[in-house]
Amino acid sequence: MKTKEEILKMTKGELVSYKWDNDLNLGDKNRKCSYCSYCSDCSYCSNCSACSNCSACSYCSYCSDCSDCSACSNCSYCYLCRNAKNLKYAICNIEVGEEAYEAKMKELTE
Repeated sequence: MKTKEEILKMTKGELVSYKWDNDLNLGDKNRKCSYCSYCSDCSYCSNCSACSNCSACSYCSYCSDCSDCSACSNCSYCYLCRNAKNLKYAICNIEVGEEAYEAKMKELTE
């Protein structure tokens, strides 16, 4: 698994490719989600985009299979995470902290 420093140095293309890397442990129905877009098979999420099979996540993008049996306290502010549980400010399953996360998101949108 990559370190926080390695994740923060990666480009958007590298992050997308890394999302499907083996070291991350690898339907169109959304139930009780709000303000989400381009998501599929999610439930109880809010403000997410392009996620699939996630539950109780918020402000996440391009994440998949992030769910928990209790459907509470799941991922928040995650980008390209997979099979994640209870992460906050994470990129490719690595928690990087709020400040580093915001800086990386700004870099990726420029």
